[in-house]
Order: sequence, then C-alpha cells, then structure tokens
Amino acid sequence: MGGGEWAINRRLNWPDCHNTRDLGGLPRSGGVTRTGVLVRSDNLASLTSAGRRAMIDYGVTTVIDLRAKSEVNGAPGPPFSNFQSSDNSASQQQELGAPVYLNLPLIDDEVALVVNDAPTMPDRYRVILDRRHAAFGPIFDAIARADGPVLFHCFAGKDRTGLVAAMLLSVAGVEAEAIGADYAETDVQLASRYAEWLAKASPDRLEGMRDELRCPPEWMLGALEYVEQKWGGVDSYLEAAGVAPANNDRLTAKLA
Repeated sequence: MGGGEWAINRRLNWPDCHNTRDLGGLPRSGGVTRTGVLVRSDNLASLTSAGRRAMIDYGVTTVIDLRAKSEVNGAPGPPFSNFQSSDNSASQQQELGAPVYLNLPLIDDEVALVVNDAPTMPDRYRVILDRRHAAFGPIFDAIARADGPVLFHCFAGKDRTGLVAAMLLSVAGVEAEAIGADYAETDVQLASRYAEWLAKASPDRLEGMRDELRCPPEWMLGALEYVEQKWGGVDSYLEAAGVAPANNDRLTAKLA
C-alpha cells in the first residue's frame, strides 16, 4: 500500500480543521495499526459546530492540547464550551458526551524562545527532545490511561503533534517509511493554510517560513534517529521521561 492510499483512508473531514487524520491503517510488524484509537490534528479551535459533532460522533473521549498556556489563553476556541464547564469532573464530562480536555504543553514559553533560535527545524526538534524531555511523560501517560479514542493536537498539527505521532507509531512498531509518510502528509493537508500564512509573511521572512513549513520525511526520521542514538530508542526515552513500563505496553496495545 502506498503513502497516498494511507492518506486517503486516514484523513478525517472535520470542518474547519485541515490537518486531521487517524493513526490507523499504517503497516507494522504483523499487520497494520488499529483505526479509531488515536487521532492527530491541528488546532481544534478551528472546528465549526459540525466539526465538533463529527469529532464526538467519531468517539473521541480525550483531547490532549499540546499548546503552551499562553497559546490556549490567546485562542481557547469553542470546541468544548457547548458540552462542559470547568466544574465538571472527567466522568461527568463523558456523561455529557464531551471529551475530557487536558492541556499538557509540549513546549513552554521559556523553551519556545530557545526553540525559535535554533537554525533549522531538525535542530528545533532536537531542542524539544532535549529540553522538554520531562514533558513527554505526562502526555504519553495520559494517552496510555485514556479509555476510548484520543485526539492530540497543537496549532498546525505539524511539529509538536508530529513528534508525538512519530513516537507513538515507533512504539507500535510501524515501518520507518510509513512514519515518514504520515509526517509528510501534513504538507498535503495544510497546503491551503501554507498559502494563507505565506501571503501574510513579511518579505524578509518569506524564504525562511517557506522552508520551515515543509515536512520532508527525513526531518522526522532524523528526530527518531537522534532518540535512538542518545537514549537507545523511544521506549527508553519515554521510560526516562517517567512513563511506567505498564503504560508503555498499553501504548503499544492501543495501535497493535
């Protein structure tokens, strides 16, 4: 099965998000990853009421927002306002038909400055892996413990979401080519958004932004290679980040 077929089978049309897809249907040892378990996306603040209903109908029970607190405060969006209040417990939210919402920032405001100073996107990925190692633990623990399908997202669903997706797929034993293809699919799904963002860029930022918005597979596969070289693999990286072995097993089982 080619990368294009994977994309066609996994893309989710939830207006008005542009970069939403299921992590199921990707080749792994012994078969393919399970569908309807893990979903990656761009910012859910873009969802219309029809998009929010599509998400609920898909069965999503937990939403993990990887954005920093300042991003959430600046663009909280309406996705859950019709379904829950901050006073509801997780069980009450689910009884109301609302996904449990968790804000688990992968990059905080302090590290964001360091990340933005890195010269290339691959360098930025390494900064995130090094400087925010501890942040990965709660994210992967939450995914492992969640009952029902989990959706995780950042702003564009490209870099922070891309790192989490690539590591989840690696834990599940997905082939490197398919992990790279999943990352590269963002270029296809966000093509219209790229055009909008580039149209607003200042002349001195245009070329740099055009390069930053690319998703060549080797960038994400290089990040996984970095994890392999420095920590001995994703499993070891997550264990060092505080993910219990039992939760690591649950992560594998979710997609297997």
